[in-house]
Amino acid sequence: MANNLDNGDGGSNTGSPENQTGDSASGLNGGIPSPSDSDAGLSAAGADADSRFSLNPAGEVTTPCEKAKGTPAAIGSRINSIVCMNGNLVVQNNNAEPDRACTQAHEGSHIQDWKDRYGEDLCKGVPDGRLPVGGEGYHEFLRQSECKAYKVGKACREKLLTSADDKDKAAIQNGIDRDNAQIKSNKCD
Repeated sequence: MANNLDNGDGGSNTGSPENQTGDSASGLNGGIPSPSDSDAGLSAAGADADSRFSLNPAGEVTTPCEKAKGTPAAIGSRINSIVCMNGNLVVQNNNAEPDRACTQAHEGSHIQDWKDRYGEDLCKGVPDGRLPVGGEGYHEFLRQSECKAYKVGKACREKLLTSADDKDKAAIQNGIDRDNAQIKSNKCD
């Protein structure tokens, strides 16, 4: 994947990881086809009425068994992200700040999103340090996953701030401010 994104914790990022900016999820959902444009020829009402079908993030009709196809992208070892390691999807957390647990929670929230999109075995045969990305509707999927993750990270940091040592409060507040900026830029509800 060609996106190299600033993760806000230092370093650049290729895919899902925390604190993205640049051309990540924000502003990339234009041109999403309506369900009537899909090859299945079903209307949105038809998809809703028949539980065998659903709409993916691109607005296309899919069956519950269909999983997106992703291309494994290298994730730098210094990036906070999720990555495949020994055939398993795991959190890679390099945050050494007092809000490390909140970065863990943010990244951990992506795991189920990736499994739902790419399947439980998404890391099967994927080299360590890589993450399947892309596929139809990826940018909207990523935006929604990031919205959820930034909200998780922000809630964690707000709770942490209430009991933090004075020396740690500025760093935690910076994390909250960054989360707020990402929530706004990704147009999260």
